[in-house]
Amino acid sequence: MNFKVILVGVIIFLIGLAGLLLLPLYFPNYSIVNNQYVKHYSTVTVPGNAGKIVLTFNITKENNSIIAFIKSGNANISIRNGTNFLHIVCNKQGMVSLILSPGCYEMVIINDENTPQNVTYTYGIFNADFITSFYNGLGIITTIMEIVAVGGIALAFISLIYELLSIRRRKK
Repeated sequence: MNFKVILVGVIIFLIGLAGLLLLPLYFPNYSIVNNQYVKHYSTVTVPGNAGKIVLTFNITKENNSIIAFIKSGNANISIRNGTNFLHIVCNKQGMVSLILSPGCYEMVIINDENTPQNVTYTYGIFNADFITSFYNGLGIITTIMEIVAVGGIALAFISLIYELLSIRRRKK
């Protein structure tokens, strides 16, 4: 009987799924990074075809990167050099992730539409080495858990097909 193998496949799938869903509870520094995003979660109303400065921040040698993203709304995020406001360091739609030189900067939310828009955004200022290692590790563990989950599904599915074919052969 392959029902035991099907059960093993389902258990492996559930282990992979649990690994993905419980990642925030066991992955190192997940709460530190998440708390930065939660602490800086904000909503702003941006007039049509305009920008609004939402943050003026200082970058140091220790905290030398910023990650900012739009949670809701259709807007661009611009990072401008604080000493030369005409110099735009980065202007992207949806998400910005930058390593910056020490100094003063501004984050501007830009609405390209004609009508005013409520934009929800968040950001975090991190040490570049820390955040790079964090997201690299998160990507690796997520990939491993996805492979485990898919492997469990594949094992259960193949065993189920094999069992159905063997039942069919026994009837002949």
